[in-house]
Amino acid sequence: MEKLDNNLQKFLASFPIVLAISSAIFLGRDGLIPNEIGLIPIFSAMSIRLLATEFKIPFDNEIQILLVFFTITHNLLYSFFTDFNFLLILGIFLGGIILLTIQRKGDTNAIFSLFGILFGTQSMKFSLIENGWTLPLPTESLDILYLNWIKFLSAPVIGAIIFIVFRILILSIPAKMDESE
Repeated sequence: MEKLDNNLQKFLASFPIVLAISSAIFLGRDGLIPNEIGLIPIFSAMSIRLLATEFKIPFDNEIQILLVFFTITHNLLYSFFTDFNFLLILGIFLGGIILLTIQRKGDTNAIFSLFGILFGTQSMKFSLIENGWTLPLPTESLDILYLNWIKFLSAPVIGAIIFIVFRILILSIPAKMDESE
């Protein structure tokens, strides 16, 4: 990107975010199809990746990790509960590629990845309800078996988030000096 002029660099850096916003607007007119839900966070993660090269974005890696894990979890679970199709596999594939390029280290990235998994699991409630991603949000009941699976998959993730938060809090307490010395 060094050889491109400044205006073209800014356009190329902002193009994926414009694509993500326009896809959300145009796809959301009659409600989003659950197969397309995973593509919008992937476009947003790519946008953040490209905009972070031009501008200083705080927590850019953590936001990308959250979006990628949201997409991978949502697409995997939706394909397990319904059927596989090209858009779901494409979202998983693109999420894996983006995940390979992100530097992951530390507890904050672990928490953001767990939150992405949790949000992806909870988004299944809307995906499995007919006309679930339309406004106003649906209040229809979902099959109790689906709800139990969502609870069953979300509980360990919430437990891991709580464990990591407590671990961070305990490790942040300064070590007390032994006063007997």
